[in-house]
Amino acid sequence: MELSDLASRLRSGRLFHAYIVTGADAGTRERAGDLIAQAAVCQAERGVPCGVCRDCVKARKKIHPDIETVRRDPDQAFYNVESMRALRTRALDVPNEAGRAVHIVAEADLMNVQAQNAMLKVLEEPPTHAVFVLLADNPQMLLETVRSRCETIGLTPEETALDGKIEGMAEDFFNEFTKEDGLGLVRAVKPMEKLSKTELFDLVTGLRRRALDAAGQMTEDKLRRLTDTLDTADQMVFSNLKGAALGGYLIARLYGSGE
Repeated sequence: MELSDLASRLRSGRLFHAYIVTGADAGTRERAGDLIAQAAVCQAERGVPCGVCRDCVKARKKIHPDIETVRRDPDQAFYNVESMRALRTRALDVPNEAGRAVHIVAEADLMNVQAQNAMLKVLEEPPTHAVFVLLADNPQMLLETVRSRCETIGLTPEETALDGKIEGMAEDFFNEFTKEDGLGLVRAVKPMEKLSKTELFDLVTGLRRRALDAAGQMTEDKLRRLTDTLDTADQMVFSNLKGAALGGYLIARLYGSGE
C-alpha cells in the first residue's frame, strides 16, 4: 500500500499494539512509522490522525515526548540484547501527555536473536498504553514468533506518479474545497464525466495524497470530512459509479446538504 492508503486505513480501523512496516525504502518506512505514531497519540475520537490536535502537531514536528525512535549503534552490526531490554523497561513507563506511548525501532531486522527474544517478551504481554512499530527491510530476518505478534504493513516500492492531467484535476478540486467555493467545486468536478474507472481511482488517490500533505493546514472537522468522503468515494468507484455521479456526490458531501 501507499502512505495515503495507510492514512486512510488508520482513520477507518482500530490500532494494533505492534506493527511491522516493510517494503519501499527506509525513508518511506520511517514516514509510515511516523504516521502510525501520530495516529496512536491523536486526541480525536475518530478519524485519526486528525492532523490538527496538539498531539498530532507535536508528532509531526517530532517533538512529542511519548514517541521515540530507537536506532542501532552505527559501530555495531546488530542491536544487542541490552538495547531491547532497555526499550522494554521504558515501555512500562506511563505516557507523559498522550493516551499511548509509541516505540519505533528502525532497522528492526538487524536485531540479533537475543535482542529479538527480549523484544518478544514485551510483545507477548504489552502494556496497554504501548504501541511498537518495527521498521524492517527484510522481515524474514525477524523470528516467526515476533512476526506473529505484529500486524504487517507492506508498502509499495514507491508512490506511482499520477498522470499530469489527473494530478492537475486533483489539485484544482482540493484548492476549491479549501476555499469553500461551491461554484469552483462544480467547475472542478465537470471533467470527471470523461474519466475512466482507472482514472477515477487515480483521482481519489491524488486527493488522498493532498489531504495527507495538508494535515495541520485546515480544521480537524474539515480534514475528517474530506478523508471520510474519499474513503466512500473509493468504494463508489469500485462499484462502477460513473464520473458525473461521483462528482455530484463529492459536491453534496463536501459543500452541500450531504455534510
